[in-house]
Amino acid sequence: MQLLIELLTFIQPYGTWSYVVIFAVLLACGFGVPIPEDITLVVGGILAARGIIDFNYCIVLCMAGVLVGDGTVFFLGRTMGNKVLSSRLGQYIMPEKRNAAVRRLVDKYGDKIIFMARFMPGLRTPLFFATGTYQVPYWKFLLLDGFAALISVPLWIYVGYLFGANLEELEKVIRKFQFGIYASIVAILILTIGYFYMKRRMLTKTNIP
Repeated sequence: MQLLIELLTFIQPYGTWSYVVIFAVLLACGFGVPIPEDITLVVGGILAARGIIDFNYCIVLCMAGVLVGDGTVFFLGRTMGNKVLSSRLGQYIMPEKRNAAVRRLVDKYGDKIIFMARFMPGLRTPLFFATGTYQVPYWKFLLLDGFAALISVPLWIYVGYLFGANLEELEKVIRKFQFGIYASIVAILILTIGYFYMKRRMLTKTNIP
C-alpha cells in the first residue's frame, strides 16, 4: 500500500500529463523495472475516479503501454537474444539458474506460457524474452499477450476506479484479487499438466502391441 500511495503522489500532480507518466511507468515495468504493473494500473483507475484522466482513455493508454513494453522485450529476444544473454548485463539479469528455469517452462508449455506469463510478475519479462529467442511468430505473441492483457488491464483499472476513494478497503480488494489471480494460474497449470499427462498415457496404451 505504501508503494501505491507513493506512486499516486508522484503521478497525480502531472494532471492530464499523467497519461504520459503512466505510459512510461508501464513501459519500464515491461523491461523488468521493479514497479508492480498491477499497482500502476490501479493508480490509473484512482486518477480516473478523481476526474484527473478519462477512464476509457486510461484503459486504451494502459493497454498500449503494456503491449509496447512486452512487445519490445519479445522483439529483443527474437532479434538479439543470444548476444544479450552472453553479455555481462544479460548474465546479471538472467543468471544461469534463472535462465534454465525459464527455458524449462517454455519447453514444457510452449506458446501457452505467453498467456500465463502476464499473470506471473516475477517471470513475465524473462519469459517474454525467452519466447522471443524461440522465434515464436509476432502475431501469435501479440494475440496471446493481448488476450491476457484484455483480462488483466481493465480489471485492475476498474478496481482502482471503484475503490479508490477508500484506500484501506482498496488494499484488501487488491490482496483478494491477487490471491484469486494466482490461484487461477495454479489451477490452470495443474489442469494443463493433468491434460498432457493423461494424453501421454493414452498414447502409450494405444502403442502397446
